[in-house]
Amino acid sequence: MDIIFKEYGRVVWQKKWYFLLALIGLAGGTIFSFSVPLIYKDIANALAQPYSEEILVSLLDNLFLIAMLYGGVWVSWRILEVGIVPLDGGGVNLLEKRCFDVLKKQKHIFFENSFSGSLIKQANRFSRSFEMIMDWFLFQFFQNGLAVIISFIIFYQQQPEFALYFLIWLLIYLAWNVGFSLWKLKFDKAVAEADSKVGAVYSDAISNIFIVKSFVMESIEQQRVNDSADFVYRKKKIAWIWMFVSFAVQGLMVFGIELLFVYLLIQKWKLGAFQVGEFVLFQSILIMLIQRLWEFGRNFRMFFTALADASEMSDVFRINELDVDLENAEVREIKRGQIDFDKVNFTYAGNQQPLFKDFSLSIKAGEKVALVGQSGSGKTSLTKLLFRFAEPQQGEIRFDEVNSQDFTLQSLRSQISLIPQQPELFHRSVKDNITLGADISNDELLEVARKSQALEFIEQLTKQFDTQVGERGVKLSGGEKQRIAIARAFLEDAPIVVFDEATSALDSLTEKKIQVAIFELIKNKTAIVIAHRLSTILRMDRIVVLEQGRIIEQGTHQQLLAKQGKYYEMWQHQSGDFLGE
Repeated sequence: MDIIFKEYGRVVWQKKWYFLLALIGLAGGTIFSFSVPLIYKDIANALAQPYSEEILVSLLDNLFLIAMLYGGVWVSWRILEVGIVPLDGGGVNLLEKRCFDVLKKQKHIFFENSFSGSLIKQANRFSRSFEMIMDWFLFQFFQNGLAVIISFIIFYQQQPEFALYFLIWLLIYLAWNVGFSLWKLKFDKAVAEADSKVGAVYSDAISNIFIVKSFVMESIEQQRVNDSADFVYRKKKIAWIWMFVSFAVQGLMVFGIELLFVYLLIQKWKLGAFQVGEFVLFQSILIMLIQRLWEFGRNFRMFFTALADASEMSDVFRINELDVDLENAEVREIKRGQIDFDKVNFTYAGNQQPLFKDFSLSIKAGEKVALVGQSGSGKTSLTKLLFRFAEPQQGEIRFDEVNSQDFTLQSLRSQISLIPQQPELFHRSVKDNITLGADISNDELLEVARKSQALEFIEQLTKQFDTQVGERGVKLSGGEKQRIAIARAFLEDAPIVVFDEATSALDSLTEKKIQVAIFELIKNKTAIVIAHRLSTILRMDRIVVLEQGRIIEQGTHQQLLAKQGKYYEMWQHQSGDFLGE
């Protein structure tokens, strides 16, 4: 909970003047409201006497005072409203931005191990819980606390004995609510965690709806959702039962203090020390106070529910290993494009066996290198290390003789173009997916689309460059998405280009068309290609054969065939246009 209060406290400090305005408004409204029964006491005592002009003047004066107090209440609530909107709404706004800032700083492996739907729910609950907790603090803790203090002062002035009884009752009431709610917090947390799992199941099924439908998995996925929803319901049912137990105990306490008050007044009446106005005063304040304390007890559950909702995201805030620049990092330029892996040791978290051990590979500026090998040989892991999606435990990766960790992440990654095998697209327009926020002219946009062989299919779309591609690009074919990714690379014009067999999703005719464009793109650049297509491999300057994180062979196509080693074996098992693994 320390993270929650730290982050929420930071927001309150940023909105401190609005927070102060809300406190002033609530304080004024509460003080004025609880002053009204004092006037009603005098009115009731006056009405209990025979009519006289003097009493009439007194009644009208008191009526004017009540009008003034109600006017003060009205103004106080308007002051509160001026402060509460920027405080609550503005606070949620700041926290939504803060949550995304924290999420985007997480390492790549974090997202590989997390459900996007669950993360979205956690972030949303963390920001929305601020409004619930802030409202609880203002309207339940502060306002009701002030109301209790005012009530005790009034009770003590009128009846010290009853004030002491009231104080004892109040301590018992608060102790029960606080203690019980703290004990019940574990059940509220269980509900929040189960709710996140439902979001994860939903996200997993909806994001893979094509597979769900094509493999006729609707009933299976429906059952997974049903099981998750039932699990949440069971957790909620337990939490609700304990909540109703709390309500039942609170009800008994409220009835008890009311009966005690009436009994004490009856005893005063027996002794002849009773005023009707005193009954009106005590009853008015007690009704107001009991209603507030009942709401306090009921909303105390909401406070702890909000804490439970926010707790999952707070665990993300605690993660210290972030995807951020090191202290000595600078914005640097890669002019030549030389790459050196120097005695790199790398082990994935949770694995005992290292993937790379004293791994070294030098790629000259402008060299085109193909990486081949069986699945799990380390081809994709080298790409992750190159982009610093993962960091080696030992050794260095250098660009133009400069350690990759001396670059800022932004300056490093902006100088490496990635064309993945399965490109991801935003649910935005074709233009937005090509430019990725860059401000370019229409002529530049048309040129990169033409070079990537994407212009022809884009012009056939309903709104051409303004066509929405759907979530993750579902409205486009695999080849069309691939060409969008290639267009990005043309536009980025980085000195280093990484291909994860960028043409594997294209038909042979389209592939041949863009092969020329691709090699034009990398003509004066350093290129690393995870290759399967024979047409791609044969045109590389060097082929590096990987096996379990080690380089077992390297050389040109002809040199490797002459060795009759692993590459030769893979070549013998080629299938169609693809290298056999």
